[in-house]
Amino acid sequence: MIRYARSALAPLTTLLIVLAVWQAVTVAGLFRPDQFPTMSDTLAALGAALGTAALWGAVGATLQGWAIGLVIAAVLAIVIGTALASHDIAFRSAATVIEIFKAIPAIAILPLVILVLGSTLEMKVFLIAFGAFWPLVIQVVYGVRSMDPTVGDTARALGVRGVRRFTSVTLPSASPYIATGLRIASASALILAVVAELVGGAEGIGRRILFARNAGVTSYPTMYAYILVAGFLGILLTGAFFLLERKGMHWHESRRGARAGGPAR
Repeated sequence: MIRYARSALAPLTTLLIVLAVWQAVTVAGLFRPDQFPTMSDTLAALGAALGTAALWGAVGATLQGWAIGLVIAAVLAIVIGTALASHDIAFRSAATVIEIFKAIPAIAILPLVILVLGSTLEMKVFLIAFGAFWPLVIQVVYGVRSMDPTVGDTARALGVRGVRRFTSVTLPSASPYIATGLRIASASALILAVVAELVGGAEGIGRRILFARNAGVTSYPTMYAYILVAGFLGILLTGAFFLLERKGMHWHESRRGARAGGPAR
């Protein structure tokens, strides 16, 4: 119990120090109100926004685009990545294409996506799915190709083929890589969702940040309050994926090694 209390106390203390420094530098006049509002004003605006339907509607819209885009990216990455990893020629042929598209920032195609789809949920979902797909498919490919050859030979000898092999052999073997990829992709997907709202005008937290910015200096605390909401949301989602990965992968040797004090994959 004392150990958990200490582990929780350290980040809480750091947060309080950051908030105190924020208040001190703004009250001291190091930043003008039109540059950076005080911590107390921002938290007051956050408290006021928490009781409004506008904030929770924006959070819901952001989470909707985030979830749909991430699910689409994950399904496509698992299916395509498994197919590529299972055939050496296909893998070698697609490796260069994947690396090229992976290097393209998803934000770079945002103007084109807005032009085609407009400021809609579909625009946001496409941007999220495009950005999350490429790192995810790489994780799937390397996860499948890292499968123990003995496991594959045993499944083949037992006549395990097709969908059954995919669900009972391939996915469990690649699951540590997929879980890590999903945890990383979830944070990237949230960033892309907010950017699509901020730049593309789709409904969500980013759009509320833009509205507060355009409303003038008096609304800057509200703008920073929505920025804090986006940050808190990112922390919650990353933490949720970390816990799901920890619970869902308890059976894997990497997790058993971590609990025993050994290195985790």
